Amino acid sequence: MKSKIEQYEKEYRAFNPFNHFKLRIKDMENKSDYGAEVAMKWSEVVSQNLMNETYPAVHPIGQETFSLFAEFSTGIFEYALDIDGATSLIKDRNIKPVTFSPSNIFKSVDQGNINKDPNRIKPNHKNPVMVIKSKYLTDDRKYCINGNHRILKAYRKNDEQIKVFVFNDLEFIPFFYDVISKAMYFLEIDYDNVMNGKRNFISNEKNVFVYD
Repeated sequence: MKSKIEQYEKEYRAFNPFNHFKLRIKDMENKSDYGAEVAMKWSEVVSQNLMNETYPAVHPIGQETFSLFAEFSTGIFEYALDIDGATSLIKDRNIKPVTFSPSNIFKSVDQGNINKDPNRIKPNHKNPVMVIKSKYLTDDRKYCINGNHRILKAYRKNDEQIKVFVFNDLEFIPFFYDVISKAMYFLEIDYDNVMNGKRNFISNEKNVFVYD
């Protein structure tokens, strides 16, 4: 499958997150009584907590972050992930990696994130190889957010194994660099639950992620 990274990098800055929130809120409001309750709370959150937030996030010089793009009907959105912060979390919580055969984890590498010019590759191994798997961000597929070149190198060398830190839905919430990214993630969970009659990742019928 051809990578869309180049296209996304040209389009994501034009995304209007507040228009996206508005349309999602309207859809939920019209779906059901439960949806109307969720929509009302999201309206409050947007007006009281998000209006002063900027998009897209500013990636600071000297700090390693990663842009994970999402394709919506309203445009291309950038989820900003803090890779340095993720590494600190791994150390603080003593999280253990998973051992993979490179051939089994290679599909997590988006070819659009591979620098094809060897003269421009600057090895940076201070942060480990990380992969996320999310229903809402990666279509339930493993997606490498750090260490693409190391996976590719291990694959090409036919190495027997490579250690990868894998994070599933909810586990990577601390990685979000900015408030808008975190809010968008929670919005999409609530939206999916409302529109499809689900209660994914919530403990009872009344709970919603907007309260976080």
